[in-house]
Amino acid sequence: MNIYECFVCGDPQESKTCDRCRARIRGDLLALPEQYVYLTLSRQRLQGGGGDGRSGKALHAPLPGAGAVLNLLGPAARDAVTDARDQEGSVPFLAVLEGWCEAVVEERGLTGVRKDVSSMVTLLTRHLPWVCEQTWVADFQQEIRDLVRTSQQITMTQPRREHLSGIRCPRCEEMSLWRYFPSDWRAECLNCPVVKLDQRDYDDLVSGQAQRAHDAVKG
Repeated sequence: MNIYECFVCGDPQESKTCDRCRARIRGDLLALPEQYVYLTLSRQRLQGGGGDGRSGKALHAPLPGAGAVLNLLGPAARDAVTDARDQEGSVPFLAVLEGWCEAVVEERGLTGVRKDVSSMVTLLTRHLPWVCEQTWVADFQQEIRDLVRTSQQITMTQPRREHLSGIRCPRCEEMSLWRYFPSDWRAECLNCPVVKLDQRDYDDLVSGQAQRAHDAVKG
């Protein structure tokens, strides 16, 4: 039986990407179509005015949305980008998906799909087992995760999170552990992407640190 280190989190298991990381990647992919709708609605609200009863009309042409929304919806959306400054910030939503779809299509000899969110997410989800066998799956996971979180921050749909004060990360030893709601993990480190603790691991970490603190006081 072959034992691998998960390409994403580094945990030892029988597959190249562990079941938890696979499930998390799939969940992030499936969240993207809804997030894209929320982003589009965010831009439309901004185009319509401030929402305070005043007219959204102006004597000059207003920006079609906040900079963050433009960065995600601009270059790869229907409207062409005519100013290089529009491309600063996050990589555009559709451009991220297009890049990974092109990689999968090329390497697997597939027929390309339409460049809309639903079609591209369907392609990536269908071929996720293959993606999880590739050495670059960690980059894939990180870009999809960043896309979800950036979108959630803009659309104000990000999961609630709680700082786990007093508990140090077992890797960097900083007090940088957080609990996200909802999440498959009891604790995650903001500094160390590979540190993702389930309930048992987190309980062991707390007990171990408490015991060391007690021993230090007695010593």
